[in-house]
Amino acid sequence: MKHLALPALLAAVLALPAHADEKVGDGGTASVSGYAFDQPELLADQRLWGIAHGVRLLTLACAQNGYGAAAEAGIDWQEREAAQILALNLALGRLYFQRDDVPPDAISAALGLRTELELTAETLQPACETLAKALAQPRYDLARRREEMLKNE
Repeated sequence: MKHLALPALLAAVLALPAHADEKVGDGGTASVSGYAFDQPELLADQRLWGIAHGVRLLTLACAQNGYGAAAEAGIDWQEREAAQILALNLALGRLYFQRDDVPPDAISAALGLRTELELTAETLQPACETLAKALAQPRYDLARRREEMLKNE
């Protein structure tokens, strides 16, 4: 990704939903709830969704607080992991809503994930300053992480 000005970075991050505000399925609720502890593959998908959601929220917080390089790194990571995130979206959309076209924010809500990070400036600064380095680590390769999770089951 080429370097973008902070307003453009913020717009790019905001283009991806961060919280549940769209109803999905009958009555707008998920048909199942909780984590699939008895189904290792679904549990891995749920855990990976949490990672992707957390990266997205941190990217947004960094962008909103002027950490442009961190926001750019988060967007780059989401672009690199787009195929895996889409596969997770599909699997979890089917699990919770019996649909393929479920907005990411609805899946996050079905998992009970936070809609925003409540970090102090003292906590946010080092998180944003190290985000690019963290996302370059193998543990943020979602396909690889999924394989490791399933191997350890």
